[in-house]
Amino acid sequence: MFILTFAFTISLRAQIAEEIITESSEDEGIAESPLTSQSPSSSITPVDGLAEGNLMKERMVMDYAPIREGDIFWSKYIWGIIDVREKINQPFVYPKSPFFQLLVEGIQSGAITPYIGDSDDFTKKMEIEAVNNLLYSVDTAMVQNPETFELEPVITRNDKDFSDIKKFRIKEIWYFDKLHSRMRARILGISPIEERVGEENTFSFELPLFWIYWPEARDFFASKKVYLPGNDATILSWDDYMEMRYFNYYIIKESNVRDYRLKDFPSMSGDSEEAQLRRMMESKKIKEAIFNYESDMWSY
Repeated sequence: MFILTFAFTISLRAQIAEEIITESSEDEGIAESPLTSQSPSSSITPVDGLAEGNLMKERMVMDYAPIREGDIFWSKYIWGIIDVREKINQPFVYPKSPFFQLLVEGIQSGAITPYIGDSDDFTKKMEIEAVNNLLYSVDTAMVQNPETFELEPVITRNDKDFSDIKKFRIKEIWYFDKLHSRMRARILGISPIEERVGEENTFSFELPLFWIYWPEARDFFASKKVYLPGNDATILSWDDYMEMRYFNYYIIKESNVRDYRLKDFPSMSGDSEEAQLRRMMESKKIKEAIFNYESDMWSY
């Protein structure tokens, strides 16, 4: 009996060992390996952060408070320049999403209506094709054909770098609301400014590319995050940023009977250092006059 049991055990071990060393068994073992059984594509969608950022996508615009024309006791139009080279205005040139790039995306998607650059009263609409033509330049160069050895014109397209826009022109209206006895400001329009270069790479003139009507563009910018230094978790939108007036600008024009810009006045015209200093002093004087107007209303 003992001999039969020992023989049966040896036979069973031989069968098991034979099954382990077969090629089919090795293939099955590889197939069942936890490293090779995973599908090549993972079901996890990469997220650049801790969450998907749905709070920003769901942001809505807070409408302006209604105001009667009869409650506007005093008002003044102001035109200014936002220079993105100032430290406080650095969010305008955030590399991943510059403000100018967002403007173009809004126009191309149909969410924002562009107006011709010299139409700061928002009466002359601009075609999207015309805006796209401003985003690149075409150069023609004569290149020698390696086969015929003749000079042939070659046309190259140079796309505009969004970071090349260093200035934005802003139009707003300051008014005194006698119903609430407060001085308020409302942004009306924004225009990107391109600096055109003349001969020998010297500055030639400034060209406003187009205007956008800001109250219309608020819906688009309400879901666009503005990146502020110091806190990447902020959900401040570009609409919040502009309405809270976190930017800085200097005044180039105020409404006047001659419709002059500051540099159009004889005492401040020209490009000399003295003329530029006078314009800067006048810009600060206009700001101070606006800020002092409200307090002067309460002087007895």
